[in-house]
Amino acid sequence: MNDSLNSWRDLQDAPAFDALELVLHAILSKKGEDVRVLDLRGISDVADLYVIATGGSETQVESIAKSVLDDLLTAGLKPHHQEGRESAKWILLDYFDLVVHIMNENARVYYRLEDLWNDAGTLDITADYFADPEVASRHPGLQLVRAAAEGLNPGTEDDA
Repeated sequence: MNDSLNSWRDLQDAPAFDALELVLHAILSKKGEDVRVLDLRGISDVADLYVIATGGSETQVESIAKSVLDDLLTAGLKPHHQEGRESAKWILLDYFDLVVHIMNENARVYYRLEDLWNDAGTLDITADYFADPEVASRHPGLQLVRAAAEGLNPGTEDDA
């Protein structure tokens, strides 16, 4: 059973919600694809939230991971654990309540993490998430928020 979340508002009370939004922005600003949030609260002691995203190549997987690490470090958050940077086929970044999985397409299809947690609520996220006025009010300086405010499609803006 896969309970889809109604919206990102269903996640707002998660302790890692602020970090989650920074992770989503870092992934999407580097053109990560098929971004999915799994709500594991109440069904796992591993973490409250999983983020799973796909990069089109090992170079992009590494670039996305570096962006996540840099953005969260700027916010004062260091990963508890990280794996996979040497091969960049599947990079895991563990921030205790929030675990980020960035995978190349083959690894994503092969490991099917979403199927392991099929009882978790899920939410698919696109760059349009950052056009929502509530999200924009929390993060006015983020690149994808600025792009949406300028009337650009946030999913197609080139990196600044």
